[in-house]
Amino acid sequence: MSKILYRWVWLLAVGVMGCSDSEEGLDIVGPDLPEGPGRVYPISAVSFPSNDGVEVSALFGAPEADSLPVVILLHDLGGNKSDWLGATDTYVALLERGYAVLAIDMRGHGQTPLPDDRQVLELIDLELGFLDVHAALIWLQSQSNIDVSRVAVVGSGSGGNVAYVSSGIFPELIKTSVSLSPGLWGASSLEPLVIGTGLESFAPRSILFIVGDQDQIEAGDVILSYVDFARNLEARTAEPKDLRVFTDSADHGFALLNNVPEALDLLFLWLEENL
Repeated sequence: MSKILYRWVWLLAVGVMGCSDSEEGLDIVGPDLPEGPGRVYPISAVSFPSNDGVEVSALFGAPEADSLPVVILLHDLGGNKSDWLGATDTYVALLERGYAVLAIDMRGHGQTPLPDDRQVLELIDLELGFLDVHAALIWLQSQSNIDVSRVAVVGSGSGGNVAYVSSGIFPELIKTSVSLSPGLWGASSLEPLVIGTGLESFAPRSILFIVGDQDQIEAGDVILSYVDFARNLEARTAEPKDLRVFTDSADHGFALLNNVPEALDLLFLWLEENL
């Protein structure tokens, strides 16, 4: 098994619950606030098979409308689909802007298993992440309220790598993509991983790359820069494309969207102009 050098992001979800014995006549009161317009977006747990037999788990939400553009969301290594709801507000923000949203668990993460009942994630699983995206693309074609000519893929961290690779393999199915803080290296060789090497007819296009200029990993005497990684991917991408580097920011993935408002605004602007 190939070893991989990456950035783990551990998310701790803390629930607070108040318990009380049932009391007759108990009232619950709160501040007297005026009612707002409010919106409800139903989000459903769905699943669909990949070409190699992996059952991909996902969360699908959509406004009440027809011919919706849709955004497929890809989490970072070690994460899962729920991160787009818990670690960032991006999922809900996309719904509010009129997009259908499909956040998937990539193989070996969340509720999506590894092939052949394996228990240990290997490099090949990351390299084949585009099969999970393809499964999502095929499933979306069965949804009557989706405009399948307007599909975007947004990936965070290693999910940004998979978004880049998927764009290069399925240019006829993916109109545009956003790769947020992409970067994955071999632990011993320090070679870039999951960048589409060896794939036939590989032609990535229409991608926005977003990264913080201080986002890096120290590997012994070597410093691995996410900016350099994104710059190399951008150089291999056909127009339309853009690389935005935010100065004085070491934020990675979701943190970049949460802490740098301009980054989130840029993502929405890119989708508005290219999707």
